[in-house]
Amino acid sequence: TTTTTTTTTTTTLLSLQRAGIVAIAITACFTLAQIGGFGAVANLVGGVAQGTLAFIIPPAIAISLARRNEDVELGIGGEVCQFLLAGFGVLVVSSVTYFTASGIVGGGGGGS
Repeated sequence: TTTTTTTTTTTTLLSLQRAGIVAIAITACFTLAQIGGFGAVANLVGGVAQGTLAFIIPPAIAISLARRNEDVELGIGGEVCQFLLAGFGVLVVSSVTYFTASGIVGGGGGGS
């Protein structure tokens, strides 16, 4: 019965954590929607997601795999090119965030 109690407690705790994350996400989306309209929210979310998925995560995975596995080669330039690509991704995400935030504050609605 101790295992069952521990499993039930763990499951309950996990459910509460998930509910908390969902509540925070919904609150954040609602707040963003009230600030600048749908165009600004779509621009911000799309720019951050696209920049992160296209330019930051792939180099991070490549560097991680190359460091863990000797069979994986990064090619000419190696880690330097991957770090440059990730840096470009950070620049893209930062610029999208900056221009969207300045559009919201300036009253432009952040695009669209």
